[in-house]
Amino acid sequence: MRGVRAGSIQSAVRDAMTAAGGLECTSIDLGVSVATLSYGTSVDEARPGGLGVNYLDRLGRMHCAAALPLAQHFAMLAGGVYQPLQISGDTATDIHTVTREFSDVLASHAEAHSSASDNPDDYTVQEASAMIKEVDELIAAAARLKAALLPKAGA
Repeated sequence: MRGVRAGSIQSAVRDAMTAAGGLECTSIDLGVSVATLSYGTSVDEARPGGLGVNYLDRLGRMHCAAALPLAQHFAMLAGGVYQPLQISGDTATDIHTVTREFSDVLASHAEAHSSASDNPDDYTVQEASAMIKEVDELIAAAARLKAALLPKAGA
């Protein structure tokens, strides 16, 4: 596949095709030639549409892993982040899990700003990394709770 700029839609499309098994597997799955797929990852002002959202949608439906780089790309453009959820079995994460994860965030924050820290006025690299992990776990727990509540609310 072509060399592309990191963070570009071409990069997201390339990563999606890689997640689906590569250019040839994607070609077979979508019924589109390898040349067309390769062309779809180029930056071309004569045909700025690229591969096309319908093909990307179909690829994401066939291979969930292919949807991930696309979701991350568009979330970034919208000023956010995409946080994949590991949902299996019962999705009804209760409020106790959210509370426990929030407690972990508070504990990490307190530890980072305690006298035991190398820099009690700010986060060290290690403390920031640990805090990000705890915040990610809190976000995931809250999102799982929301996912369980949406059908109950008729959404």
